[in-house]
Amino acid sequence: MANDEDDIIIAVPRSRPGEVMSRFAVTPYPAWAFTSALALTFPRANAMKGYYPRSLSCAGFGSVIAFGGYMIHDNDVINGAGFTSAWSILYLLVNGRKAITQLKPWPAFLSMFALGNATLYGREFFFPNSDRTKV
Repeated sequence: MANDEDDIIIAVPRSRPGEVMSRFAVTPYPAWAFTSALALTFPRANAMKGYYPRSLSCAGFGSVIAFGGYMIHDNDVINGAGFTSAWSILYLLVNGRKAITQLKPWPAFLSMFALGNATLYGREFFFPNSDRTKV
């Protein structure tokens, strides 16, 4: 015997990729993921002489970007997004060229991750939307 409740179909509206990405801009997770990637790089950068990014760069940028994620987590979305975007751009200025010319996949991945964070959080900072910033 079938219930009427078994026949109910729930329609979930599809969202555009831009909407999905803009939801990530109000969370600290992309910043903390980049910090984790930098923390994973620290042992290798410490062991190898000519490896970029350097261990000091990993520790410094990782801690600052983690703080930016904490600002977003503490409901200061606009300032946290601007802070994280600015420091991601600074990471690219310091380590971007060496990461690309080194021809190793992990440093290039870190640079692309920083570019993604700079774009994601920069969009939130420069073009805030009142619906997105409400957590």
